[in-house]
Amino acid sequence: MARDPALKPYRIAVYCAYGLFCGLLFTQLLRSVIGDLYGRTLVSAEQESPTACLEDLQRLWDQLSARAVQPAPLGIESNALSREWDDWSRRWEDEVESVSVRCKLDSPTDPASQALAEALDAIEDLRRRLTRSGEDASQDARRVKDSLADARKQLGLK
Repeated sequence: MARDPALKPYRIAVYCAYGLFCGLLFTQLLRSVIGDLYGRTLVSAEQESPTACLEDLQRLWDQLSARAVQPAPLGIESNALSREWDDWSRRWEDEVESVSVRCKLDSPTDPASQALAEALDAIEDLRRRLTRSGEDASQDARRVKDSLADARKQLGLK
């Protein structure tokens, strides 16, 4: 059935409105994905008080202390522990960045802020050291496991 030529301007207007709507929807989707991939800077009008920053650093220290007594990041059976460690590390890095931005520890201005910045750096260094020691322990554990499997094979055992 042929379309009525008298309605052509209305059809064009509806097509344009639909195209504009789809374009805006696509733009918002793209903006959201790019924002999630590349992160958004945290906007804070004012710096937190030094006491609040100290409490945040104490919380980070407590979290790290709790992680230090858990199994090695890559563990003997590395799959589940490794994924869990990676997830925790990502959350940890986000929290450290958030505290650093909120407390403006990248450019400390007073002695208290400088001490807090040094404490945050030390906490991060400790986390890196724990990661490395976990990787070393995991390599040693895998070597033992492989040696035991080789010995079992040499002895003809399953």
